[in-house]
Amino acid sequence: MVMVPPSEWVPHVEAFVDVSRSLAQHSASVDALAALVNKDKLTLFDLVSKMDMYLTTTDHIVRSRGIMLLGEIMSQISFKWLDVNSIATLSDFFISRLSDWQALRGALVGCLALLHRKPSVGSIVISDVKRLVESFLEYIQVQSLAAADRKLCFQILCCVLNDYPEAVKTMDDELLCGICQTIDEEKDPECLKLSFHLVEAVMKLFPDPSGLAAQFASDLFEILSNYFPVYFTHEASDNLGATRDDLSRALMHAFCSTPFFEPFAIPLLLDKLSSSLPLAKLDSLKYLDNCISCYGADRMVRHTSAIWSKLKEVLFSLSSDQLLSSWSPKDAEKNKNQIMSEAKNCLKAAVTYIHSSDRDLFINLILLDDDIVNNFHSVTIEEKSICSSPQKLHQLQALGSVISILAESSTYFCTRIFQAHFTRLIDILVNSAGFESQHLNICNGSSSGTVNYGALYLCLQMLSSCREVAVTSQEEFAPVKSANTWWLILMGKLEPFIHLLGKLLTIDSQPIQSAVEQEYVSSAMKGLLILATFPEQCSLPANAYEDILLMLTSVITNKYENVHLWRLSLRTLASIGSSAVEFHDSQKEMIYNRIVVDKIISLAKSCDTSMPLNLRLEASFEVGTAGVNYMLRVARSLEEAVIINIFQVNGRTECVEYVECLMDCYSSRLLPWLFTSAGVNDFALSFAMRLWDEISDLATLDRIISQGLLDSLMMGMKFLVGVCTEEQQSLIIQKACSTISSMLSLPVKSMVHHVLSEDDELVPAHSAQDKALVCMLSSVIVGLRPQTPVQDMTMMINLFAVFLLNGQMPAAHALASIFNKYLHNSEFSHENKLDKILDVILGRCFSIVLASSNSKISHSSGAISDNANCSDSMSGSVGSKVDILCGLAWIGKGLLMRGDEKVKDVSMFLLKCLVSDQNSVNVQPYQKTQNDNVSSDASLATSAADAFHVMMSDSEVCLNKKFHAKIKLLYKQRFFSILMPIFLSKIKETPVLTTKLVLYRAFGHIISNAPVSAVITEAHQTV
Repeated sequence: MVMVPPSEWVPHVEAFVDVSRSLAQHSASVDALAALVNKDKLTLFDLVSKMDMYLTTTDHIVRSRGIMLLGEIMSQISFKWLDVNSIATLSDFFISRLSDWQALRGALVGCLALLHRKPSVGSIVISDVKRLVESFLEYIQVQSLAAADRKLCFQILCCVLNDYPEAVKTMDDELLCGICQTIDEEKDPECLKLSFHLVEAVMKLFPDPSGLAAQFASDLFEILSNYFPVYFTHEASDNLGATRDDLSRALMHAFCSTPFFEPFAIPLLLDKLSSSLPLAKLDSLKYLDNCISCYGADRMVRHTSAIWSKLKEVLFSLSSDQLLSSWSPKDAEKNKNQIMSEAKNCLKAAVTYIHSSDRDLFINLILLDDDIVNNFHSVTIEEKSICSSPQKLHQLQALGSVISILAESSTYFCTRIFQAHFTRLIDILVNSAGFESQHLNICNGSSSGTVNYGALYLCLQMLSSCREVAVTSQEEFAPVKSANTWWLILMGKLEPFIHLLGKLLTIDSQPIQSAVEQEYVSSAMKGLLILATFPEQCSLPANAYEDILLMLTSVITNKYENVHLWRLSLRTLASIGSSAVEFHDSQKEMIYNRIVVDKIISLAKSCDTSMPLNLRLEASFEVGTAGVNYMLRVARSLEEAVIINIFQVNGRTECVEYVECLMDCYSSRLLPWLFTSAGVNDFALSFAMRLWDEISDLATLDRIISQGLLDSLMMGMKFLVGVCTEEQQSLIIQKACSTISSMLSLPVKSMVHHVLSEDDELVPAHSAQDKALVCMLSSVIVGLRPQTPVQDMTMMINLFAVFLLNGQMPAAHALASIFNKYLHNSEFSHENKLDKILDVILGRCFSIVLASSNSKISHSSGAISDNANCSDSMSGSVGSKVDILCGLAWIGKGLLMRGDEKVKDVSMFLLKCLVSDQNSVNVQPYQKTQNDNVSSDASLATSAADAFHVMMSDSEVCLNKKFHAKIKLLYKQRFFSILMPIFLSKIKETPVLTTKLVLYRAFGHIISNAPVSAVITEAHQTV
């Protein structure tokens, strides 16, 4: 490698040492020198030799700049290999410079660079690291330095403790004393965060109870405690490199770094829980939660009583009013919720981690607490609804939280809770409900029929907890079912409890319930859901499970007027079904199918029922979402219902609407769910093939046409084809082509071998059956994937072209899809052939739109059935031209989305229609009045303007991701950028007001459908 002569790099050294130069010049000099060293064009030895005068001079300014330059270069060559001698020499130099306070920063940068080097490229040895730390502690007074230098000091110490622990493990108390002095009274946020990490690292380094960490725990924690809780008044925009959350998290990790902090940290945290500041309460709870799990049960057991006392105070006594002095009501409520959540987490940690030889110590402390006993007593004797008293409701929720946390912690604790309270609560509920009464009273009052909401709420909390215990201990169910466990206690009270919850569903038969009534109903639903979703090994008896399903299904079928109750029941049923699938409980799945799915399916299959159809379909879909097998059953039932009711329409409007709704639900909800959730699409293939079988019957086809079912079946066919695989789609297209060939009245075979050209004199007339068949075929084409093989492509393109010229939009959708996807076909070995066909179709459409008004295009003289609807003659009428313009827009949309350059042909033709004056749109005048002429020209111009809306807007009927359209990235932005200057120029040049208006109309469509970012970028030209 050729070395760079000194004359080329020495100026960089001089530029850096020169303090009059700018920071940018200094930085550029370091980068240049480091690059030379990294590329082996300058050796480190040569660099140091030439810099000798700058490194040893008595001029402290020059010396500090020289040492800083060397340190910065070392930082940038951390991945370059250096030999042992070079590392040793550099180590000696930078360590010796730690005593040079006037050049300290460069020495710190150099030491940190050496510490960051990896062994694979040459690193500092342990003995030198130890010398570095000793020199650091001897010469550097960290708190006397500037913030940037202090940060370097903290980084060096953290790096030593994390990466070179062997160098300091044998050091005496000098290390801990030095660290205490280093971090004491630190105030800079970034330095503080590093100092907290430093404490965490050093305390973990000496775990021995008789070691240095234990001896200095008091001193270190006294320093740390001064920063708790962390108050941080700087804004995020200050760019200090540390947020309040960062500092608080780092301090918390320091608190939890060693159990030696326990005697000091726990009393401090408990004391801060009494603070009136929400921040202090919140941080105290977070820290206490983490400290409990880190310090261990042996140390924490002595604080059990104090912890429970403080947590009880927060859980039961904290209110938003206490936080209002310094916060708005909204912020006070938010802080209260955060504090309550952290208090619950802390209690859960205490119950989980604090153990002793007496396993009843903690639970007895809580259950026998006078306040807890009094709370239970006041809740269970309360006659008036607790829901109406916010204070009592808060007490109840706090009590429920404590009970839940205890019960969820273990099977033993759950059993203790059930033994203490569950049986008595059920008895209170049964007695207060009054089973003899026909009507449950939940309103204020003292009648025997008043339901005790507090007892109900606590029962549900216990039920939820024991279910969690069952789920988390699925491998240990035998002990759960042994004598005197919560499970046996629950089984003993199961029948009256289910009966009670069922009666709560009947508290009000009115369509609208009060908030209190809705709360009772929601509670009943929650209870039924919990009971029905226990895991298989610990599930309810089959008869109890059946009773629950029957109750909820009865609500679905009979109480649909009560919207809240009905939807709640439906969601509950769906959750129960999904739980059976989740736990692979075959017995429950069988019962669910028999009671729920069968009943809901029977509702959806009939159009003669009092329940609104939208609710029946909603119920079918929601129940189906419980599992793939359930949804498949629902899909098959809807498929059967569609086929059956097509035969039964016969002028019955309700059956027509029923089929339309079925197809909409099937295609827009069931198909996407099954495809995305389970990847299931075999059923779509079978349904599509079955529909084509039905269509092949002329009587059925006539019925579909006469009853207006074609649009629904077309949309459904698109979705069915869209979710199928390429192989399945190939089968569908073969079936569709076979049906078309056998039923279409057009001379199909004669069209197979040639493309419709401008020389064709005839556009065949078509019957209503022909139109319906082509529409269904177009739906198949729209839904195809690009790689699906398609036979007879020439025949289909010509067929769709004929129907496009007859103004049929489904044919335009099919052509747009073909030219967008360039569907795979052996007839078109390369795209040029398909491009030529596209040119012919576009040319024919252009010529018809521009054709003479009185130049009629004759129809074939072939006979048509009496009931057939003949197509409009292609006579150059305004109506036919408008339809063709719309069809051109769809083809242009397909080309635009694909990124095909031929979209320019369509765009320029539409623009020509916009700017042509009233006499130039048609070559020859109509044999009508001048007013008719103006009207027809205006209509064509308006249609051409609206064509840009078709091209730019998103569509649900075709050319979208669901139907596998090819979509080029940023195609709308590009189209907008191309057309914008053209439109602005045309608008400016056009003197005719009517023409200017249609140009504005078209441009408005383009702008309104273009991405906002593109419009904003060009706003200076358009505004």
